[in-house]
Amino acid sequence: MGTGAFYSGGFVTMIDLHRRRSSPRLLFCLLFVFTLLPSLQAMAESGENLTAEVARLNLGLQGYSIGKKLSMEQKKIAGEHPGQKAYAGTYKFVDQDLFVVVERKTDSVLALYKRVPRADKKRLKAMVAALMDRFGLPTTMAHEKIIYWAYNRHGIISEEDFERAKKNKQIPGLGIIATVKLNSEIEITADSGKEEKQGDKTSQSAAKKQTATGTVYFIVTSDPLVKAFLTKK
Repeated sequence: MGTGAFYSGGFVTMIDLHRRRSSPRLLFCLLFVFTLLPSLQAMAESGENLTAEVARLNLGLQGYSIGKKLSMEQKKIAGEHPGQKAYAGTYKFVDQDLFVVVERKTDSVLALYKRVPRADKKRLKAMVAALMDRFGLPTTMAHEKIIYWAYNRHGIISEEDFERAKKNKQIPGLGIIATVKLNSEIEITADSGKEEKQGDKTSQSAAKKQTATGTVYFIVTSDPLVKAFLTKK
């Protein structure tokens, strides 16, 4: 047997041994990939379904809705009025006084918000009236400074259903997928009963309250949609 045949045979034997040793490892990797693929596909489909469910609620203002993609005209506005300090993977812009947060990859709206510093009682009442005109009666109110609209895939959750779930500690069972929340530094409603009892002093106090100002902020968003975006990140 010649040297070439020897080296040839030895080399083939080494390859054969390497293949035998690698086969279990390769098989494990293939099994892992094929096991993972359905899960990844299910996660992608779940994200798409969630986006579609949020978009169907049609929650938004000024032609923007969370879960929906920007139109060409809206993209043009985004380019002309960019916002600062956008989170990685998103871009932000302002249309009049409404801020719009958008997922960069899909051009889908993740959140809409407005912040009004030094708002007086009159401005606050006008904002509340506008939101109630757009979204209807709120789901709940807290501390005279927060108004909250909550939605599941069927639509808005009533105050009665929310309070029942809260009492029974079953709020996760409501399946909330989107919210509208207004938060005010000044009270949204006045306690008129107390004012009547205190006479002139209360009238003066009420006058001061009327001139008091504070920041009013509201946001339209979907926590599950934002969490899905962050998971993809």
